[in-house]
Amino acid sequence: LLIAGHETTANMISLGTFTLLNHPEQLEALRSGRTTTAAVVEELLRFLSIAEGLQRLATEDIEVAGTTIREGEGVFFSTSLINRDTEVYENPETLDWDRPSRHHLAFGFGVHQCLGQNL
Repeated sequence: LLIAGHETTANMISLGTFTLLNHPEQLEALRSGRTTTAAVVEELLRFLSIAEGLQRLATEDIEVAGTTIREGEGVFFSTSLINRDTEVYENPETLDWDRPSRHHLAFGFGVHQCLGQNL
């Protein structure tokens, strides 16, 4: 468990700090108590998406955006793109502590969730 989440946790702390320093208005909202630490962490996980992506094998033929993916073919999902989907998030390129939706796929989903996510 420690090994599973060590590198990504260290990277997230560094990138989160860098992001806060580059968004002084958001940092001030955190410092002043206008937002919660939990909201900041969840939004940073969505906004930064430090994991490269998710690799899967198609278990059946499926069409996505006009392209057919055949059963057994490999697919790669970019978590950066998934977590900035304009159909899911309003203004996804904006760092927003007050975003109504806190869900993201930074740790994967279901049986494929990151083992180190609780760190």
